[in-house]
Amino acid sequence: MNAHVGTAPDLIEQPHAQSAEEGLLGAILHNADVLDKVRGIVDAIDFHVDVNAAIYAKMCERRDAGETIDGRLVRIAIGDADLGGITVGEYLAALYAHATSITSAPDYARAIRHAAMMRKVLATAQDAVKAMSAAAVDNPAKYASAMIQELDEVASSGMPDSIKRVSLGAASLQAIEAAMAAREGRIERGAPYGIPSLDRMTLGMRPGQMIVMAGRPGMGKTTFGVAIALNAAKAGHGVYFVSLEMVAQELAERALAAAAFSPRDRQPLSYRDIAKGKDLKDEDFWALNEAQKRLNRYPLEIEQQPGLTISQIAARARQTRSVMERKGQHLSVIVIDHLGLIQATKRYSGNRVQEITEITGAIKVLAKELGVAVVVLSQLSRESEKREDKRPVLSDLRDSGSIEQDADMVIGLYREAYYLEHKTKLTEEECARLEASENVLEVEILKQRQGPTGRARLFCAINCNAISELTEY
Repeated sequence: MNAHVGTAPDLIEQPHAQSAEEGLLGAILHNADVLDKVRGIVDAIDFHVDVNAAIYAKMCERRDAGETIDGRLVRIAIGDADLGGITVGEYLAALYAHATSITSAPDYARAIRHAAMMRKVLATAQDAVKAMSAAAVDNPAKYASAMIQELDEVASSGMPDSIKRVSLGAASLQAIEAAMAAREGRIERGAPYGIPSLDRMTLGMRPGQMIVMAGRPGMGKTTFGVAIALNAAKAGHGVYFVSLEMVAQELAERALAAAAFSPRDRQPLSYRDIAKGKDLKDEDFWALNEAQKRLNRYPLEIEQQPGLTISQIAARARQTRSVMERKGQHLSVIVIDHLGLIQATKRYSGNRVQEITEITGAIKVLAKELGVAVVVLSQLSRESEKREDKRPVLSDLRDSGSIEQDADMVIGLYREAYYLEHKTKLTEEECARLEASENVLEVEILKQRQGPTGRARLFCAINCNAISELTEY
């Protein structure tokens, strides 16, 4: 079988993934839908073996024409090519035998693409060696410039579309196409918060955004983080929840309480009731089992290891995205609970401002690289406690101004009932305010890079992790 001829000497073996080529072609023969999953990853020119490249090109041609992809097509594509002493029938049988699964096909396609890019790097290096060996001593800048241009294509090919260089014309066309798709209901502009008033104000949690949700202790940061994660997952968006404070079972207790919650129940199950367990009735377990069946369908993964660095979180997020893709899911949202518990590197050891600056900068890069919304829960400073009106403001963000600078959106959380409940003596007026605010969570958009600021008053059963529109109750 003949391989593409490169510029490197024959003594250097060309990087290739021949078994992956055969496995991918075999998978397409078994199920033509595989081709739709891999066409954005690999092209015919990426195949190392000429005959495999011809087969793949013919498959794409047939697929575009709406025609059948079968063994007869492979025979046509092979033609009179040299198969190294085996017959066309034997080669076809080998493709069927080596076929990979539908879920593994994208990984095989990436292996083929990576081998092609490695061949390009090798060829670029060999061309540079030949050119410089044949030339008299000259300005090396022109050789370096040519290499940089060639190698940049390789480096860029590994980037996700969300961070690739693009012309203004192409970007504006993408914006129009996305707007048209959103109008026709084919796509959502972002993963929904699941709260209509908040979704209208923000257009949801959009790809590439760093969203900070901040509040003092007791304001419901984790409650809100779990609630929006559940809402996004319920809508079919993949969610990766990084819990640096709670173990997965504690988060699951909150999720079960939220999923089983009904405003019609006089005494709805709280997550504390679920954790305690001994007072639960048979009907409570029935409700919890039904809730668990619904939660089991949600594309939501929980990371519960404490003390992770942002680099470790990023690596595990990439792994989670790959796992979700193999299941036919799409990672849209990462929730980190919370910013203060992300382990800093030793680079700025002892300088908390610089540590937070490094972390928030890396979070923003992660959001753009993966094309997801990263929601970071954050503690506010004690400054709000000194004011009569304790509602959060941007200057209350703790440790570093980089949080406000790097965030595309900052949302402040406030529960008046929390402060009134912790007051020793209440006036009649304060008692009335406590009754009116008992199940109210104020969500205020303090900063939105591409939208308005504003406030929404939501219903919040804090002990059941249930949040929704206030008008619903």
